[in-house]
Amino acid sequence: KEIALDKSLGRGFCIGHSYFCGKTVCTEEWLQSIVKFEILPMLSEYWFDDSGKLQRWENLLLGVFQ
Repeated sequence: KEIALDKSLGRGFCIGHSYFCGKTVCTEEWLQSIVKFEILPMLSEYWFDDSGKLQRWENLLLGVFQ
């Protein structure tokens, strides 16, 4: 929702389901690699000028795996 409400981004920049498709069985390791190597790099491009927002989302997303 935060991406959709961001005036510089909008709904067209939301994270889609395709990041989570293509596997018959989803493991925690696979999900973590999607977050680390796909989603977080994308968010760092979105919020290159707002390190606080990026850090908050990195903590939230990676915190799921703690």
